[in-house]
Amino acid sequence: MTPWIADTMDSRLRILGIRHHGPGSAALLVSALDELDPAVVLIEGAPEGEALAPHVGGDALKPPVAMLFYAPGEEKRAIFAPFAEFSPEWQAMRWALAHGRPLRFIDWPASVSLAVTQEEKNADENAETPRADPLDLLAQAAGVANGEALWNALVEESGGAGDPVAAFAAIGEAMTEARRHAEESEAATSRRDAIREAFMRLAIRKALQDFDGVVVAIVGAFHVGGLREKVSPATDKAAIKGLAKVKVEATWAPWTDSRLAFASGYGAGVVSPGWFRHLWRAYRDETFEPMCFAAGWQARTAALLRAEGFAASPASAIEAARLTLSLCGLRDLATPGLDEMHEGALAALCHGDPLPLRVVERRLYIGETIGEVSGDAQQNPLARDLALWQKRVRLEPKDIESEIRLDLRTEAGLAKSTLLHRLLLLGVSWGTLVEADAGRGTFREIWRLSWRPEFSVALAEALIHGVTIEEAAGAIIRDRAARCARVMELAEIVHASLVADLPDAAAEAISALQALAVDASDLTELMLAVAPLAGVLRYGVARRLPEEALRALAHALAVEINAGVRIGSRQLAADVAATRVAAMRGFDEALAIFDAPELVAGWRRALTLIVEDEQSAPAVAGFALRRLLDLGLRSADAAAASFAWRMSAAPLEAGAFLESFIAGGAEILLQDAALLALVDAFIVDLDDDSFLAMLPLLRRAFSAFDKAARARLLDGVAQGRRTLSHAPAPKLEEDDPAFAAALPLLLRILGLEAAS
Repeated sequence: MTPWIADTMDSRLRILGIRHHGPGSAALLVSALDELDPAVVLIEGAPEGEALAPHVGGDALKPPVAMLFYAPGEEKRAIFAPFAEFSPEWQAMRWALAHGRPLRFIDWPASVSLAVTQEEKNADENAETPRADPLDLLAQAAGVANGEALWNALVEESGGAGDPVAAFAAIGEAMTEARRHAEESEAATSRRDAIREAFMRLAIRKALQDFDGVVVAIVGAFHVGGLREKVSPATDKAAIKGLAKVKVEATWAPWTDSRLAFASGYGAGVVSPGWFRHLWRAYRDETFEPMCFAAGWQARTAALLRAEGFAASPASAIEAARLTLSLCGLRDLATPGLDEMHEGALAALCHGDPLPLRVVERRLYIGETIGEVSGDAQQNPLARDLALWQKRVRLEPKDIESEIRLDLRTEAGLAKSTLLHRLLLLGVSWGTLVEADAGRGTFREIWRLSWRPEFSVALAEALIHGVTIEEAAGAIIRDRAARCARVMELAEIVHASLVADLPDAAAEAISALQALAVDASDLTELMLAVAPLAGVLRYGVARRLPEEALRALAHALAVEINAGVRIGSRQLAADVAATRVAAMRGFDEALAIFDAPELVAGWRRALTLIVEDEQSAPAVAGFALRRLLDLGLRSADAAAASFAWRMSAAPLEAGAFLESFIAGGAEILLQDAALLALVDAFIVDLDDDSFLAMLPLLRRAFSAFDKAARARLLDGVAQGRRTLSHAPAPKLEEDDPAFAAALPLLLRILGLEAAS
């Protein structure tokens, strides 16, 4: 029997210290379990997960997956326990199930973990000082950069060779001693670790009582020393007595490579899940050979480079593998590490240029695998329904962002759109609508897709609304509509219900909107409500819509707006006027959807009255005049007269009018020299104080113009001045030498060097 540090509880106990998600740890663990043949397998994990463990042995789970523990009704209080195929705990579960051994989870319960976490948040105590990493002390003693590099070299990238039981004995000795020194030099064990280890010691004692033969406990290497401490059962029971608990439910959820990565913020994450998966699969090959191992990785690197358009031949991949093994020899390594693989690829496949590797590193080093939960694996009803939807519409969840274009006239396109819109209602933003009404016609949508594991929590949270995606989305619409008190927000709810194909819920929301609109008096709210209704109607026959009811509602709102907008646009505060102008712009665009000439004519009459009403807010009048000009409904002379009249007002009022007037683009000033001259004269005539007060308005007004438009405007002003002058324009140097000296810097600031 291999020498072993005597565990204080019982000589039958074997505590195996592993690294979560470590392929070398997993390979050693499987070999150790084969040699020890334990009567029971204990795993560091929440006991609520034991009911989920049997699914690990079948085909219903394809890692990476995670156990999700959440509090019903408070699903934002949730924790995940992820597993990859190379996670030691995953392999331990598979070994126990394959050999018919009992399996127990011995960490603190999720019910306690969630309650303690909430207590810490409430008390603002969740800022515990990070515990010292004993591995860093070992690395320092060994002359290695850090604990991560040391552990990878000794365990994860060692090839899984040697006596596994002896290897775990050495790990236990080293980690126990390093932890003791770390706690002496830094801080005592954290409260969380103390509670967790009390639970684990009690569970280990129970297993030793219940089973004859060897008892194996698989825990993070940090905890080995804590579990070997001589602590009485009474002390452990006192440590966990009176801890708060919450009700917890457990389910399986898909996970992703990116969320296994340390870069995601996951505390137990690894630097390169893609590399660790390659290591694990190599370790499971009984004919492991370093050259084949290196060649396989470099062949994958070359394939990804070729997919991105880089030249990377199979011969170069072989050369990269040879160079990798040469580096191993120079560094006295038995197996190539990720650093050696990277350097070999950089030299032989990329010719020293790091850019190609950066292009593929996301897929190469992190990976793009998304786990699957199917069949009889325990998952919440909404997750099951989503899996059926994904299969039906042929839309696979992917960890990498992608883009899809949907034609809503096709059954497949409409089904995908319906699913994505319903998921948005559930808080599952798998898809982000980048553009609707894209391309030709009004039947297209562009979505940007990216799956994240947290969506499983949102699905669990939505269970309070229903057990299918359609049922839950409809209930959410009804609940929001019943609580909504603003016309604009209720119109958005109507829009969301219709594009999600929820006709019954939409009918209730429309009725609520009709009732609310009757008493509404805020014209801005009414205008903002019309736009989402028009957005739905633009789909025409592409969706099932209560078109008659929608048109009647939008028509009624538009009539009320046309009737009241003139009086309602008088003497508005600056911020209110800015909001009104934005609403007017959206309402103007929405009217184009309706086949109602009388509404359009009424709106244009209202715009004319606003321009002629001296009490109209300057910003509103500026928009109205610009819109009439764009439509060709006001002659140039009449427009110039109205413009001159408005610009003769007080500077701030004239500035607000100007900002709104030119917001539609620079073309109107470029094409109308008289208007440009008026603007120029207005700015030139401002005194210093008025100019400083006007400057923010002027800057906002002209900032939307591109560089070329600003250059043309400046040239137009100069041309106009020369035309109006009887004598040649004096040279700037003669007119004002100081200004001439400052002019190049001014033009550079304005981005107009080309115009100089």
